Amino acid sequence: MGCVGSKQFHGANLHKSARPPSSTSNHSDSLRHLATYDSTKGQEEEEPEEAADSTAATPLALPDQVLIVTDKEEAPGVDANAAPEPKPKLSLVAHVPNGVDWEHVAAGWPRWLTQVATEAVRGWLPRKSDSFHKLHKIGEGTYSSVYKAHDLENGKVVALKKVRFANMDPESVRFMAREIHVLRRLDHPHVVKLEGLVTSHMSSSLYLVFEYMEHDLAGLAATPGIKFTEPQVKCYMQQLLSGLDHCHSHGVLHRDIKGANLLLDNNGTLKIADFGLATFFNPNQKQHLTSRVVTLWYRPPELLLGATNYGAAVDLWSAGCILAELLSGRPIMPGRTEVEQLHKIFKLCGSPSEEFWASLKLSRATVFKPQHLYHRCVNNVYKGFSSSALELLDQLLAVDPASRGTAASALESEFFTTKPHACDPSSLPKYPPSKEYDAKLRDEETRR
Repeated sequence: MGCVGSKQFHGANLHKSARPPSSTSNHSDSLRHLATYDSTKGQEEEEPEEAADSTAATPLALPDQVLIVTDKEEAPGVDANAAPEPKPKLSLVAHVPNGVDWEHVAAGWPRWLTQVATEAVRGWLPRKSDSFHKLHKIGEGTYSSVYKAHDLENGKVVALKKVRFANMDPESVRFMAREIHVLRRLDHPHVVKLEGLVTSHMSSSLYLVFEYMEHDLAGLAATPGIKFTEPQVKCYMQQLLSGLDHCHSHGVLHRDIKGANLLLDNNGTLKIADFGLATFFNPNQKQHLTSRVVTLWYRPPELLLGATNYGAAVDLWSAGCILAELLSGRPIMPGRTEVEQLHKIFKLCGSPSEEFWASLKLSRATVFKPQHLYHRCVNNVYKGFSSSALELLDQLLAVDPASRGTAASALESEFFTTKPHACDPSSLPKYPPSKEYDAKLRDEETRR
């Protein structure tokens, strides 16, 4: 399992650099003997990538005519005093069919990946699995498992996310490729950094390599004896909203903000992680997106009602749930079904207005319309919170997404400008490593 790091290759130097550092001699030979190719035979039109990344690394476009260097075999018994060997012969190739695919296969990427996810890996080289030493599992999801590991090349501790595919189904691969696309677009102190990818030409698996973070908020919150202070909560929320502002300003919706996806290191730095459900969006265009996203307890009412045209407000609702959870010490709306979740939302946040129902234009929305009017009681339920915390919470938990503001406006709220101020991350308490996965294991052990 290895990471890409920032190693890049360039199409113009395919014969020299378009392969992993530890590529085999057979691999090198296949590059040297790349010969003239008829562009009219066997060329297939490449299917466009879903949600193409317009700001990713510059495409390595192949020109219509490509110069291929073919190494000449050394003749036996060459005189050391003979004239210098002529430079390798240049063969002019009219066109290379599926050129980008050949580039990536030559670089060491498996064909099943390059056939549907060329843009996701463009400009990167895969790392070898034997350049990492896997330590132990630190997380598990529906489609992936996460391991703590040592990078044997630089001695760093990293997190390896192994992605599971359903029989190498192209749609599953495209889904994963979108996550890589998103991560490569983002670069922010409070967004987890993708450091590379691990696979090989013959491999059927893929690992994403991330910096290692010791904790997540869900794991810390579930640890007995840990209670967050208001300056600590402000510090965490400031970092969360800063990361969300970066995502939204770069056209990315996270769509699964929850404690388990908010990682912390021992320096108190918070980073948004797990972009498996993330997607690109354009706030100025109407888009048809799925409503089956966001973990139930943090899912906003518009998604529960089936909305498919939405924006950054879905992440802000989740951030509001996190704010109340950190201050109160427990999840605020732990529903078991979508119907129960909506009922909890309406009881706390009030019944939606008639204008809200009309704006949804969804046939299923009327099925969930409450029979009687609920009054908003956020301020009453959380009267122990400071007035500035209540003001921000009231904004983020607005039933109407248009009233939630933006991550940038939330950062300017009085919650962050009034005393007690957010503490410096470096001054936060140091905790033993704790993740949601650890908390689940503790619960299972207790039940046994």
